[in-house]
Amino acid sequence: MAPRHHASVRRVTVTVRVVAADDLDALAAVLGRAYADDPVWTWVYPQPDRSRRLAKMFRSLLRATRGRGATVLTDQARRGAAIWQRSDDRSLGALGSLRVGAAMIASGARIRRGQAVMRAIERHHPHESHWYLAVLGTDPAHQGDGVGSALVRHVLDDPANTSEPAYLETETEANVPFYERHGFEVIGQLDVPDGGPHLWLMWRQPHEPS
Repeated sequence: MAPRHHASVRRVTVTVRVVAADDLDALAAVLGRAYADDPVWTWVYPQPDRSRRLAKMFRSLLRATRGRGATVLTDQARRGAAIWQRSDDRSLGALGSLRVGAAMIASGARIRRGQAVMRAIERHHPHESHWYLAVLGTDPAHQGDGVGSALVRHVLDDPANTSEPAYLETETEANVPFYERHGFEVIGQLDVPDGGPHLWLMWRQPHEPS
């Protein structure tokens, strides 16, 4: 997965909280809209009703990652969502992987393309222990409200985490400056084989809270 966010920020109050089970449908729809024009997901889901199809997949993914102990976050108005994972515990497990794969098939994903993306991501994933920002999405109607920044800072600025690095991939060049403002640096780039999207790989050294 690759985080999706835009950088222009308006000053609004954002309170971050952990996602509950009754958030899943709403947040799946939010992520479906957030990633509807994303280069990875337009390649995996070429259909015009992509946001609806993505919502089905994201609901399964949110459920699976929560079940595996990931830090899954939203804000008080459910305008965005983030999935943070520990690098040594990114597996969804056999059942979670089966459910996400089934959801992708049922929603019309080009499975081979999805597998090509995941293989490329895994080949380049750093071995050093770190926090991994697997998903970050804000509802397009609220991009620029500071939701994405709050979901990023919630983990990075936690005193328990400031001694640890963090990592992400983004497939949207316009998002690179956003992550740079949060201390990430581009450490590599890759092209998914067979005509797939281009990705920027970004790493953040341990920082004091911003």
